[in-house]
Amino acid sequence: MNMPCLHFALTQKIKQRKDFNIMKNQNQKSSSGVMLTQAQWERCDRLANEMGCRSRNAFIRDAIDFYCSWLEKEQSERFLTPALESVISAKIRDSEERINRNLFKIAVDLSVLAKITLDENGGGYDEDYLAEIRRDSIREVSETNGAIRMEQRFK
Repeated sequence: MNMPCLHFALTQKIKQRKDFNIMKNQNQKSSSGVMLTQAQWERCDRLANEMGCRSRNAFIRDAIDFYCSWLEKEQSERFLTPALESVISAKIRDSEERINRNLFKIAVDLSVLAKITLDENGGGYDEDYLAEIRRDSIREVSETNGAIRMEQRFK
């Protein structure tokens, strides 16, 4: 093996060993005493068995990780909730506006239909007469702001 290749191989080995040591240090466990009541220890043991944990310590580590994640989620909800609320409110407002425009159009057409069917004139209608009825209907629906009440219908 020539010198540059040997140097490269040694450099790679050293780098791999450093990466391994870094990973090992990150996963290295330390011991610290935890004081729990007898009932809490029994609960931990029972749940560790039910959950299939390797040991009581593994169960406690998993429980702490879960609880910390839950707490962090709660904090992110406090931040995200106003932002999500704003987006959802804007979507609802847009939907309401579209629905209101469509309801207005339906109310106008319904008014036109009602006038045509209730008209005493009966018979054929020319385009000018239908345009006049439509203008009338638009004005009437506009005056009610799209909210038609029973007492307004029978004026």
